[in-house]
Amino acid sequence: MYFKMSVFQNADSWHLDVDRYLNRVIPASPLHKLPTPVSRFLGYRKEQKQDIGNILGAFWSFTGAFCGLAVIAAVFNNTESIQRHAPPAFIASFGASAILEYNAVRSPLAQPRNALLGHTFSAAIGVGVSKLFQYHSEYEKIRWIAGAVGCALASAVMLLTGTVHPPGGASAVLAATEPAITAMGWYFLGLVAWGATLMIVVGLLINNIQRQFPMYWWAPLDISRAKRQDFETMPDGRGAVERKKSQQEQRYDQPYEKIEITGAEVRLPTTLSLNNEEVELLERLRDRLKKRLDEEEDFDKTGSISGRSSAEFTIVSKIREGARTESESNRSER
Repeated sequence: MYFKMSVFQNADSWHLDVDRYLNRVIPASPLHKLPTPVSRFLGYRKEQKQDIGNILGAFWSFTGAFCGLAVIAAVFNNTESIQRHAPPAFIASFGASAILEYNAVRSPLAQPRNALLGHTFSAAIGVGVSKLFQYHSEYEKIRWIAGAVGCALASAVMLLTGTVHPPGGASAVLAATEPAITAMGWYFLGLVAWGATLMIVVGLLINNIQRQFPMYWWAPLDISRAKRQDFETMPDGRGAVERKKSQQEQRYDQPYEKIEITGAEVRLPTTLSLNNEEVELLERLRDRLKKRLDEEEDFDKTGSISGRSSAEFTIVSKIREGARTESESNRSER
């Protein structure tokens, strides 16, 4: 038992980072060099702004979902080469993708890398698993097992490759359980990739009228910066990637163990006590920040913030109280 526990003790270091190798050969984004109208509809913004409210968001979500699915259906149903394979009227997984692509446009799960590669990888795995299970004489009775295996493998592959896209799991299941799609075989892979591409194109047109899409094309990290510093990345729990922290950062960089200083207040860990000199130093730093911010505002605030706010008094008083307590305890020890 102890041996098993010791093996899994270092499980947090078991990590496959494909971006660490791929980002070395992937060029940095050239969008900032393109004409503004072009770069805008490819998702580039000089300044990041807050997203629109949910009223307009609902309108554009409706418009995008309708247009995206309508374009896919129109292309599929009016392309002779596709119709020869007798596809279904709609591939159900695209309905789930429409919610991400036109609703949760800022989600890492909705970005082009995840949408296109997640669907494509999942479809390829689903078709491959289905073909293996078809060697069984009673395939119809075990379709459900093929669907479960395909979805499970697709989930693992998407996580390892940083391409998590939940609707991709549906593509893997459909490849094994939907007779019309199973009959298409490997053609389903190209069909899914083409449909995902059409959804992204519609997203670029609809989502960039008042919103921003995509937030990034390949990864949320700056690839040029990653090349210079060779960052290691890891999944961030939302389907994207983030810089992997060092062991020292993981140990000491905890939210509840930080001293935060802004122009408004000083925040301390509840278990940390300071002496008078340390309190005065933090207060001076806070006042310097406040002064610098006031100067940058370029207008007179005299009278509006002539004194400290109640929040500041609360924070500072707690610091001073902690310092007095520590001083009294030191004197008692002497």
